[in-house]
Amino acid sequence: SLQYVVVDVMSVAFEDLPPSDTLIFCYNNLDQLLDPRLLTKCAFGIWRQRGQAFCEHVFVSWMSTMRSLPPNEVNRVGERFSGNTFLTRCLALLYVAAHDLEDFIREDYRVAGKFRFPESFSDFHDKRWPEDALEDFLHQTFASLVIELIREKMVVRTVQESFPCQCVTVKSELWKLVKGEKLYRNHPASFLRGLHDGLGADLLMALIDKGLPRWYWASCLGPFNDNLLQYIIEPATDLVARDGKEEAEGRLCICLAHRFSLEELCHRNQDGRNALSYAEEFAGHFEGRRAFLFPEDGAIWIQVRDVIKQEMETHARAFQGNLLALVELTRSVRAGLGGNLVMTTLLNRLPHLKSKCGNEQQLLERMGWRFVERNKNRQIQEVLNWHFQAVGRGIRA
Repeated sequence: SLQYVVVDVMSVAFEDLPPSDTLIFCYNNLDQLLDPRLLTKCAFGIWRQRGQAFCEHVFVSWMSTMRSLPPNEVNRVGERFSGNTFLTRCLALLYVAAHDLEDFIREDYRVAGKFRFPESFSDFHDKRWPEDALEDFLHQTFASLVIELIREKMVVRTVQESFPCQCVTVKSELWKLVKGEKLYRNHPASFLRGLHDGLGADLLMALIDKGLPRWYWASCLGPFNDNLLQYIIEPATDLVARDGKEEAEGRLCICLAHRFSLEELCHRNQDGRNALSYAEEFAGHFEGRRAFLFPEDGAIWIQVRDVIKQEMETHARAFQGNLLALVELTRSVRAGLGGNLVMTTLLNRLPHLKSKCGNEQQLLERMGWRFVERNKNRQIQEVLNWHFQAVGRGIRA
């Protein structure tokens, strides 16, 4: 069992340890090798008694054991695991890593339910409390291993069968691995936990590439009615720009923008904003005269903004709906960008949307429409207003 492996290896001096790839984990139950409490307690015990380097050496061996699993084990579905697939068991390990590691680490140091630091760290090999460093190490170890197995050995069918129905709780847990739980709006500390160093974003990209059902990443969630793009980019304040967001989160945003439909890109959340409005606000901190105030490299977030805008324009170019649907789309985009843009500014920012509206304007002109305005953008606005006022919802200048 895993415990016996740890006991055996703890009797060996660090300099006498065999190479990690020859330190073999034998097991009777594969489920045990993914038990989050057992793994965390073992890691803490090794770290405390033999130090960080010793613990890392042992867990490289654990990773080697998991990497050696044949594809049929990685893609197994059935009664072998406490979850219904190997993947759900791996995700359960990551959920615990993101939310409960601290409780497991502190378990033996609670008195009457309250945690108390030891009076002395003299019996700790590294003479310090290992919690933060150990959490970082376990996040990196567990998450990178699961991501690798998904990318290298998992098939699409396994991912799809691991998410057989639309479950809000499972969806929420996936999003929290990316960014943590969003507690309130517009604050740099508005998220609680999540996998460190952008690993949750890398995980979700791997799952999407292997067929994660669209509902889990393209629909909305939570009290703010955000889609995943909005969930990641908000908050977009200068305080957040100073602290920085993970580059992997930016890559996930680009991945989503390429896959979202026009309606999804235009979606307005509870605050009436779409993803582009947040992306423009955040990217703006890294451009122009104020860029020197923000030490983080914001190139990925400038790219996120540009890709979202390009995708909206591409979809607008391919738009096949009638004029009424086009007006509704224009209103949605305008409102999502703050609601106070004049039509000229909006159409100039999305030239292909402007082109679509312009085609309608030219058609009506050929049919004998007499425009009040001489400016082409104003004429487009006049067409949109006239058509939508038929149902009492005109667009103001």
